[in-house]
Formats: sequence, structure tokens, C-alpha cells
Amino acid sequence: MKSDDDLGAVIGCQQAVYRFYAELDAGELDSVAASMAVHGVWLRQGQKLVGPQAVRLALADRPAGRMTAHLVQNLVIDLTDATTARARYMTLVYRFDAAEQVLEVAPLGLPLSISVNEDRLERDAAGAWVFTDKRSLRRFAS
Repeated sequence: MKSDDDLGAVIGCQQAVYRFYAELDAGELDSVAASMAVHGVWLRQGQKLVGPQAVRLALADRPAGRMTAHLVQNLVIDLTDATTARARYMTLVYRFDAAEQVLEVAPLGLPLSISVNEDRLERDAAGAWVFTDKRSLRRFAS
């Protein structure tokens, strides 16, 4: 059985993953960027983004009317030690691009993709779990 410290670390990592996608889908792009370590790398759509500033700049290019839903499934956290961990999971992604305005409710179409994800996380100086490496590979795409 894991210690209480280990369980707290696992829950902290799970929350970091869930929060990342909740904030991405809510359009809280500054929060998404802040979830990356200063040296963190996100391989996003074939582009290597390093650090929070690069993430923020890349996300600023999203179309104004884009709505997304990232459904996280099969999340497994493996602790490397007290300050580093690996997260493995799948995401089922829905996306809708409105012309220019954000809609309150988007029409439900087919999923965009199902991706296999692997992240590396570490505790920062404040004790928060941040991403040092974020990768995904589409398993299914429409």
C-alpha cells in the first residue's frame, strides 16, 4: 500500500492533468501556460513548445470561436520519487469551430480524435505539480 505522502502526490498529479484540460477547454490560456515548468516541453501538433511563454503564444493562435472538450480516461500515475511522476492516459476530443463568435452550446458531432498521452510532472518550488514533458499520439482520428 502506498503511503499517505504517495497518495497525496498521485492525487496532486491527477488534478494537474484534469485541471490542464478543464482550463484548456474553458479558454483559460494563462492558467494552461502556467501549468508548464519553465523548462517544460509540450509537443503540440508537431511543434515543440518550451516553457509557459511559448505555450501561451501558441494557444493565442486558436480561432476565437473554437470550442473543445477533452475527456480524460484511463489515467494512471506512476511516481518516480517524491517530486517527479509519469502520467499515462487517453483523451477523447471533441471540437467545434464557430465562424467568429463563441457559441453557448455547440452542435455535437463526431469526436475529433482519441489520443494516447504521456506526461512527466515535477513539483515546483511552491509544491504544485507542473508539466516537464507533455506528449500525445493520435490512436484514432475522424
